[in-house]
Amino acid sequence: MKTRFVAAGMLVISLTFTNQIFAETLGYPSVEEASFLLDYPDDWAMVPGENAGDYVSLASPSGVSLQLRTVSGTESAMDQVVAENVQFLEDNFTGVELGDAKDIDAGGGLTGSLLQGTGIDSDKKAVNFSIFFVTLPDGNIADIWYSAYQGDVAGSKAAAGVLDSFRTP
Repeated sequence: MKTRFVAAGMLVISLTFTNQIFAETLGYPSVEEASFLLDYPDDWAMVPGENAGDYVSLASPSGVSLQLRTVSGTESAMDQVVAENVQFLEDNFTGVELGDAKDIDAGGGLTGSLLQGTGIDSDKKAVNFSIFFVTLPDGNIADIWYSAYQGDVAGSKAAAGVLDSFRTP
């Protein structure tokens, strides 16, 4: 069953937004040569990747994190990315529980997959996370991670707004 990109990504959180100001636009790998674009609040921190293929990080004041990059749309590249993501979860969380991958509609005719889960971080805090893979018109795949502490409703709503702005140029 197809679900909306953001609704699936925010687990069970309502997408009723407060009036949020989006002051920045992120283009990956750059606004001028973007595979995808999204908008984020001006009080979020953005840390660019150092090399092509690195994640760009967006972090809210409450600790919500979005990690964004593109990978080649080839089957071998996707196999490698999935293996890297599984390894990341094993290295950084305990008690990881993953749901089944779901097909998603990412808006604008884009499709992809979503994997949601929970785990416990190194500070013993419960974390919700989602991993999105969205097929892009340029032949790449957007690899997007979302994580938030369980109970951070305001931060998760803000992240939903950021993800809802996802688009291709």
